[in-house]
Amino acid sequence: MKKKDLLSVREEELMNRLWEFGEALTSMEMAKRLEPEGWNHATLLKTVQSLSDAGYLMVSGLEKSAKTYARKLEPSITKEEYYGNVLMKRGINSDSLAELTAALLGVSKVKKKEKDAKVIARLEEVIAGLRSEAAEDE
Repeated sequence: MKKKDLLSVREEELMNRLWEFGEALTSMEMAKRLEPEGWNHATLLKTVQSLSDAGYLMVSGLEKSAKTYARKLEPSITKEEYYGNVLMKRGINSDSLAELTAALLGVSKVKKKEKDAKVIARLEEVIAGLRSEAAEDE
């Protein structure tokens, strides 16, 4: 099924929590973890079903629960992919990368030369980290 472009506030809130958890969970496990935050079981199940129907959650296993099996669900898209798609839908693309990075670094209002230096330094850090990860994978 085609993913929705934008999630509702509640769907986005649940996805953010699932990205933070970083592991596949059954709906019962989600309910236990999210109950202290005010999630009731019915709302959680509706939100999980909506996200599953929209393709944002995928089944990554089964867990025996009493006499039945429960699906273990996890996000089918990363947080960065989702928010990258949101930005593109709103007209922010790779041409805006330098200005977006400057805004994220909190330097969008400084002089251009200083801003550019900070953006370049941060991007070089990101590139070095990616190169290091790639070297470890080899």
